[in-house]
This record gives sequence, C-alpha cells and structure tokens, in this order.
Amino acid sequence: MGKTISEIPLPSEPQGGAIAVLEWRAWDGFLLRHVLGEKAVRIETDPFRELPSAQLDSLCDSFTTVCFQINLSVRNRLPLQIRELTNRLVKRGVYVVNGLVQDIRKSTLHAHLEIIGLSSAKATPSGSADEVLFLKTNLNYGGELERWVPAEDITAGGLEHLVSKDIGAYHYQTVARGMIEDGIWTDQTIVVEKYVTNDENSFYRVYFSGGQIIIVKAFALGIIKKLSGDPRDTNFVTDLDALKAGTDGLPISETLKKDVATFVELTPVEFGSIDIVHDSRDHYYIIDLNLTPYAGTRPHDRFLTNFLRMGITDPTRRKAEIFLDSPLSGFTGARQPFGSLHHD
Repeated sequence: MGKTISEIPLPSEPQGGAIAVLEWRAWDGFLLRHVLGEKAVRIETDPFRELPSAQLDSLCDSFTTVCFQINLSVRNRLPLQIRELTNRLVKRGVYVVNGLVQDIRKSTLHAHLEIIGLSSAKATPSGSADEVLFLKTNLNYGGELERWVPAEDITAGGLEHLVSKDIGAYHYQTVARGMIEDGIWTDQTIVVEKYVTNDENSFYRVYFSGGQIIIVKAFALGIIKKLSGDPRDTNFVTDLDALKAGTDGLPISETLKKDVATFVELTPVEFGSIDIVHDSRDHYYIIDLNLTPYAGTRPHDRFLTNFLRMGITDPTRRKAEIFLDSPLSGFTGARQPFGSLHHD
C-alpha cells in the first residue's frame, strides 16, 4: 500500500537515502519500483487535486529526492501543478525527477526531435498515394488511462478533445496515404507517422536514468513493436559520457549511438524510456517517450536495476541540465535550435 502525503514521517533530518515517489496508476510492475526498491516511499497522489502547501513542506522536510510517477501523457493543466511544484522543490534544495516535462504526446515529441536535430517519423499529406503510413493515437498507449478518467477530472486536467474515440492501444492502423481522409491530418487525437520497418524485424528500447543508459536491441514480428522476450534480445549497458566520447565499444550502429546521446542529453527528462524503429539503411526514428515504463512483475537483473538507480541517487551519475525549454516542457515561445546555444 502507498501512503498519503499526510502519513509521511517527519524526522528532524531527511530520511537516509529514501526517495519520495508521487505516484498515480504506475506502481506494481513499473520500472521505477524495480529500480528504487526499498529506497522508494510511494505516495499515492491524485493529479486532479491541488497539493496543499503544508504537504509540500512535509515533502521538503522529509526527502532530498522526489520523483513524479504520474501516468498521463499531458500534465500542463493538471490541478497538481507539477511544474510549479518542481520549481518550489528545487528552490528548497530537493532533486526532482521528471518534474519539468509536461507533454509527451507523439506530436509534441515530433516537434522536440526537430528542435534537437533528430529525425522524426512524422508524415505529411504530400507524397505518394501508395505509401503505407501508420495511424496512432497522439496520447501514449492509445490513451487508455485517459479514456477511463471521470469526466470532471478530464475537464479539470484540460484533457478534453485529446482522447481518440476510434483508435485504442492495440488498434493502430497501417493505411495508404491516398486512403487517409483529410480530417485525420488535423485531428489532434491522432498522429500519422511513417511506417518504418527492416528485414530482421528489429527495433530498440532505450532505458535511461540520469546519464545511465541501457540500449536493448529487440525483435518483434508485429507491426506494433513490443518487447516479447525474443531469445535474440540483447542489452547494451553504457552511459552518456561514453556514447558522446565514442568510448563505449558497443557493437551497434554509430548513428544510433549518436541519436541516443543527443536525445538523452538534450531532453528535459531524468528517467524514462524511448522506442526507436529503423529501416535497413541506418536511419533511426524515436517514436515513443515514456516517463513511466512498465517492466512486469518478475524479478529483474539486480545489476541493471542498480545501474539505473545510480542515475537518480548518485549526483555524479545525473546528467548535466544543459537542455533549454522544449515543447515537452510546455514551452510555447520562439524556438531556438539547440545547436546555436552555448553551454559552460
């Protein structure tokens, strides 16, 4: 059972190594629980309700690290006010995991990838009428969680008109461009992407925690690429510094390694996973960003979970926060390419 914030013990000093996890519908079987283990103090949190100031004080007095584990694709207007809470926590010396990112819809991910100089799978109405494209929900996992949120909470969270009534998590469709109705291209509940595949039916899942990175080369026959326990699946363990310096020594594509390093370094996410599809010509496309990756309930390799844990608990393993505002963090001002920025 999780605890409500009012049930958090209030010692005179921060709990030794304990990490607060503000969680909503993302606990049993989710990767963060495996990674943090006994260090996690789960705090069941309602994102559709405001957090009282007294309870924020309790967090700051009791913990030096707080993780947001809220399983929604869009957080901008949630009454919990995650971004505001993050700013207040940081000002009081708390390290916050996944408090900056506000919107991980696929269309938002496309815009972020463009800004940081990576290719996206975004398709356009122009092109060959015979080209096969992919119709997906804009929300992660078919918007299944949002679909069952009470109507009053949907309104409170600003989620109206974001949930597709026609496509679910396992009903993504491949359609020729010429068969796509005009209204689909402007429907904010749906995205149209290139259908990218390769002869060996492989794809990549990348887990990252701070600068700690695990790249999984995986295999799946279906058009929706999911980890399925194929015996050929292989874990490649590295970190951001090694990928950037070219000292990782991993027997995988240099293009892939460069793309992973760019994304992890320049994206306002401290913990999560991405899915990458590729063709047979060394072109890679990040198609999903997940802040609450699922990992199943079976025990996991302790080396891998401890490796990811260090990205949260060890300040030397956290990545330097050199990223600037991004569509993922709800930024709506003039956009400046990352390549033109100067960092110390």
